[in-house]
Amino acid sequence: MLTLLVLASLLAGSIAPASAAEWNGRFSIWRNSAFATQYWDYSCVGATIQIMLNLIHGRSDESRNRQSEYLDFAQAESRYEVTDQGADPEGWAEAMVRFGGGDDYGWMAAPTAQDALYIAARQMRETEKPVGLLVHLGRHAWVMTGFESTADPAVTDEFTVTAAEVVGPLWPHGTLNGTSFDPGPRTWMDIRTLSRKFDTYAEPGHDVWSGRYVTIIPRASEADQGSPGGPNIETPDLNSAFGWAWVFRSLALQGAVRDLLWIP
Repeated sequence: MLTLLVLASLLAGSIAPASAAEWNGRFSIWRNSAFATQYWDYSCVGATIQIMLNLIHGRSDESRNRQSEYLDFAQAESRYEVTDQGADPEGWAEAMVRFGGGDDYGWMAAPTAQDALYIAARQMRETEKPVGLLVHLGRHAWVMTGFESTADPAVTDEFTVTAAEVVGPLWPHGTLNGTSFDPGPRTWMDIRTLSRKFDTYAEPGHDVWSGRYVTIIPRASEADQGSPGGPNIETPDLNSAFGWAWVFRSLALQGAVRDLLWIP
């Protein structure tokens, strides 16, 4: 009888979820050879798509032409008119689908940063795919490649994200006060630090994302996206001198702006 009980116990242990056994509080899908630097000051979306596809497919692509192809497609598929040579979240998500990231990629607009990161962590844990973050008022793009949370999203819905592993495509070129403007590979940021970068979307006229925290996530159709949109934010014309002064003032709240260099 004792032998049967021991055997039953061993069998029960053997069918425990592997994800639970591997969980140590942090989860990362990063691979160093996946990084690609953006070639132009407006190609952050093209470069983040390149990084995300590298991670998904085990590639190390840094092609300038392919980055341009990704950006061109994202521009063409953007929901709103492109006025800065970049692309919006819808174009980014559509490019992920078009170029093989999976037909489950889409954008999500959440009311709080924790809501956005909670869903990002859950989708990443389930799919082992990266998440895109709209940072700096929606004017720049980063990739989220890992997270730290109070519990494993693979086994419970009761968890809080406490940190994220992120990388930005300007690294190592763009500088702010002599230091890199974007985080390099394997940069972990606690939520307080990340919230100074991952903030609410404030692109004038882009009402569907205005005032929300926007991410590009896998299995978007299965995520609880809630009602898209949100309250409008009164922002100046970002194509005007006053508008850019407003942007730099917002960035200055994160640290004095002295020498922002996009591409050397």
